[in-house]
Amino acid sequence: MDSLVRDCSKLAKHQAASAQKTQAALDAAIEQLEAARRALASGAAQGSEVQRAKAQVDRMQAQVAEHAKELYTNVAKYGKHVEKVFKMDLGVVADSQAFADKRDVLAQAVLLHFLREGDFEAAAGFAREARLALPQDTQAQFEEMYRTVSAVRAPAHDLTAALVWAVSHRDALEAQGIMLEFALHRLRFLQLVEQGCAPEALAYAREWFPRFGGAARPDAVPSQLDEIEHLMGIFIYARRLSSSPYAALFSERRWEDGAHLFASAFCTLLGLSASSPLSVTVGAGARALPIVCKVSGLLRDKKVEWSQQNELAVEVPLPDDMRFHSVFACPVSKEQASADNPPMMMPCGHVVCKASLDKLARGVRPGAIASGRFKCPYCPG
Repeated sequence: MDSLVRDCSKLAKHQAASAQKTQAALDAAIEQLEAARRALASGAAQGSEVQRAKAQVDRMQAQVAEHAKELYTNVAKYGKHVEKVFKMDLGVVADSQAFADKRDVLAQAVLLHFLREGDFEAAAGFAREARLALPQDTQAQFEEMYRTVSAVRAPAHDLTAALVWAVSHRDALEAQGIMLEFALHRLRFLQLVEQGCAPEALAYAREWFPRFGGAARPDAVPSQLDEIEHLMGIFIYARRLSSSPYAALFSERRWEDGAHLFASAFCTLLGLSASSPLSVTVGAGARALPIVCKVSGLLRDKKVEWSQQNELAVEVPLPDDMRFHSVFACPVSKEQASADNPPMMMPCGHVVCKASLDKLARGVRPGAIASGRFKCPYCPG
């Protein structure tokens, strides 16, 4: 895979160089033709002018053909390299009927993906061609999100709209344990310090930070007192930030992180995941495809069929951002786990819900003794 990436970079550079040479040849030919036209228009043209123009065009045509031939040769070589690396038969894993009865669901997923990515023109075109109703309320919400995110990412890094939205949705965000408002106030504070406005930064901190510096509240809002105390020390180095212990806080990356945090919080309040489900699905499928094709080929060669429906025959390694936990059902109580009744792992490795674990510890079982010690109901012996 690394060799493919390197070769692709080389091919891109070669294509750029070929395009530059072709453009130069075309410009020279156009210049020669314009000179010949001016000479013809003035009446001072001779046969030699036309001949020189024709010769220039012929040279240009030969050069362009040579550059194109060289480029196409390299593209063909890269294509063979790709086929060699990804030598797989997709027919063994393809199922033409997989979405036979789910076309509407798939179309809705594609439409929502366009809206989430801010490509509203493509979303409108897709909705028209797929004969789907474009949800105007949803589009308006995502337009608001992208205007705000664009303002944060712009060179001026305007946080006004983001802060207004965070303050107006403070209760909903804090109920989800999302510290967006503090993160945005922190960005604005650092922005004022970076601009050399230390008095304004101190006044801003006094106005907004006290709310986040108290004791941790029971509504999932942690205290930011340690972070606030750390930020207050920045005034000592206000005149030499680049060589101070706070230099890392002023990385340009902080604006992209802030924009991503805002977009994630915005989607969370809409009841959507932070990442596009279609993007995650396609990414996970692309990672799984080589492994699944290889396993399917081995099973086919050994004339063995995988009997489990909707399950893969082998585990596919995925990055952390593509790992999602399914709902846990307690094997003792048969109840689904929740925030109030989370899964608990015992020393033996078996997992039960907290309510079941408490009952076992209290001896709420026939013949049990309420000693606090109990035996795992699933371990033998």
